[in-house]
Amino acid sequence: MLKRRKKRIVVGMSGGVDSSVTVSLLQKQGFEVIGATMQLLPKEDAKKSACCNLDAVDDAKRVAYKMGIAHYTINSRETFKNHVIDPFIQTYAAGQTPNPCVECNRFIKFDELWRKADEIGCDMVATGHYSRIIKRKNGIYELREAKDKNKDQSYFLYMLNQEKLKKIKFPLGNFTKDQIRELARDMGLVTANKPDSQEICFVPKSYKHYIEPHLTEAQKQNGPIVNLAGDVLGQHQGLYHYTVGQRKGLNLASPIPLYVLELKTESNTLVVGEKDQLQNNLLELHTFTQVNDTENLINTTYDVKLRYQMRPIKATVLKTDSGLATLQLQNPVSAIALGQSCVLYQGTRLVGGGVIGKRD
Repeated sequence: MLKRRKKRIVVGMSGGVDSSVTVSLLQKQGFEVIGATMQLLPKEDAKKSACCNLDAVDDAKRVAYKMGIAHYTINSRETFKNHVIDPFIQTYAAGQTPNPCVECNRFIKFDELWRKADEIGCDMVATGHYSRIIKRKNGIYELREAKDKNKDQSYFLYMLNQEKLKKIKFPLGNFTKDQIRELARDMGLVTANKPDSQEICFVPKSYKHYIEPHLTEAQKQNGPIVNLAGDVLGQHQGLYHYTVGQRKGLNLASPIPLYVLELKTESNTLVVGEKDQLQNNLLELHTFTQVNDTENLINTTYDVKLRYQMRPIKATVLKTDSGLATLQLQNPVSAIALGQSCVLYQGTRLVGGGVIGKRD
């Protein structure tokens, strides 16, 4: 009788402790594991990055060798530039606050990695994300928050659908970060005490410093600061210096505190007003997707997060259509950041999400 081969799975290895332990856990589950590390940044930028650098690739290879698995290095620089870096610059220059980690998951970890999996004959892919996938008796896959609420990364994964979830593993979802580090130390892994990456991998300092060299001279120009009535109150130093909700740095003589309400890039105008003018209770989303697209969301109230690790607030779905959605917040919220993601939850179950703001 022919011996049935083990299921083959490719693990996205970043060179950190989480993906290293992911390899071990999957081996214990009986998988044939193959490691893959994606080179994302231009070589010069990689030297400045705390995570996506040559040391990270070396660490991933050392772990793979210790675990006795094959390891591939994938040049994904062009894909990362086209789908993550360039849109980040364009969105920020357009007066919004993008979330490149969401787009990295959308186009790199669960698209580019899939192509490699197909190429080497893997049945599934896995990453070191802190999230859980549960298959219900009716065959529906649910995406849920991780056991470790402080490390939960489900917010960044809302674009995953049924077709993808059936071929993905998140082995860390039922562990805490401390438990993962302890497992790594027990295995003698070089990544056991490696610090977590805290910042965006390709932004070594601030958003402003990163995008400045990529802006046109017109995008750097000073322009008027106006109130909602259109009265000119002063001059801004280039719209990329400001974000919605900002109070400091306006340099305006005003008897009351003023906040940035809107960045009008088409007229190079900064609109300011009082704090209560920042409040909004209606959300328009684009690039909206559902984990289970057969689920009817209309007129249902969910817990939503407008930023990673914020306290959820209540919102009701009014409309969904062709990747667009409209939500009514139960209570008005100040300084909603266009370009960030709004993610819907029902308890620990992630329902779907999209990008805040109307698509141009």
